[in-house]
Amino acid sequence: MAIVGDGPAGTTLAALLARKGMRVALFARGRPTGLVVGESLVPAVTPILRELGIEDEVRSYGVVKPGATFVQRDREIVAFRFADTAGRLPGYAYNVPRDRFDATLLEACRRSGADILPERAQLEVDPVAPARVRLAEASLNAARDLLGGTPDVIVDASGRANTLARLLDLPFDVGDRNDFALFAHCEGVPLDNAGHVHMDHLETGWCWRIPVGENRVSLGIVVHPDAVSGFGRDATAQFDGILQADPHLKQLTASGRRVTPALRYGNYQRTNLRGVGPGWALVGDAFGFVDPIFSSGLFLAMDGARALADAVCAGTQRAYRRYEDRELRHYAAWRRLVSYYYDGRIFELIRLGHPQRANWIGRLVNPHVTRHVSRILTGESTTAPYSRWLLGFTITHGLRGAGESELRIR
Repeated sequence: MAIVGDGPAGTTLAALLARKGMRVALFARGRPTGLVVGESLVPAVTPILRELGIEDEVRSYGVVKPGATFVQRDREIVAFRFADTAGRLPGYAYNVPRDRFDATLLEACRRSGADILPERAQLEVDPVAPARVRLAEASLNAARDLLGGTPDVIVDASGRANTLARLLDLPFDVGDRNDFALFAHCEGVPLDNAGHVHMDHLETGWCWRIPVGENRVSLGIVVHPDAVSGFGRDATAQFDGILQADPHLKQLTASGRRVTPALRYGNYQRTNLRGVGPGWALVGDAFGFVDPIFSSGLFLAMDGARALADAVCAGTQRAYRRYEDRELRHYAAWRRLVSYYYDGRIFELIRLGHPQRANWIGRLVNPHVTRHVSRILTGESTTAPYSRWLLGFTITHGLRGAGESELRIR
């Protein structure tokens, strides 16, 4: 097998397969140093860290994440502790500097016995079978030397570059929003709850605050491009400009300072509608990316890698189709949850049981629903059919006729 890409999805998949005795060649072009988007894990990732044998190392440099905090536009704070609602999962996760986390995963991959090729893989459409891809000659020769032959399966784990999907012109779906994220590391930015990932409403868009080290916070701003168009094209200039333009951000950073240049990420909410084909598969962001809210990216990548490893070991077309169906359901579930955040319904749902809101469904099920809402933040709700059904039911029936929410993201 050849795996293209050395991000968390690719390295997790390579490590799991190599541990099962499979011959794996991982094309590792080298990860970016410094800032990489996706610095907050959810509790559902912690068992995968244990399976890979790296939790102790991650703990040595990561920040323990005991929960998540939302700051609404009216500055009402809603906080969740994972330990209160984690169910079968650990009651904590980690915030991590991504360069170190990616290096930890790559080393785990190497220790597991996968062969690592320090180069970019070159793919091309098979001229004889246009529904297939193959390694171009130079990449094929490198992989053949390690694998003892031509790889039977090529996995695209190249991230949002969508290398294989673009080559094969695969169908895809996109979400309703066309945002991008600007983020940098800052010092002196306050937190409402230690260790928590924070998600704050802004006048336009929202921001995250992720503690990633002593007195260091990853500050990210998710907005429509029009909101920063007046600050020039440079990512750092746009970041600094919106810090001064938005009252909440200006207050948060009044005593802080940016200590890194800012980076800009786009191409959100894209999901390919096919994830497997003859001799190929997609995993992680190369299959789909939902949104940075709820810290779902690394969970979807690493959980998807574990599911694909099971399919590869089974080795049947049916197993690959089950993997594809599972991931498409998973992405669809996350997209529904994300929509509840952006349109404000998830917070309206939490408010349902307040005495001043005379809603019989809210009074009846609010404590139960709140527990399942919080499981979104652990990663458990999208894999539990009951949680998905309950949230959908209460939002559909409990909020019927509520109109546009004041808590929506503008």
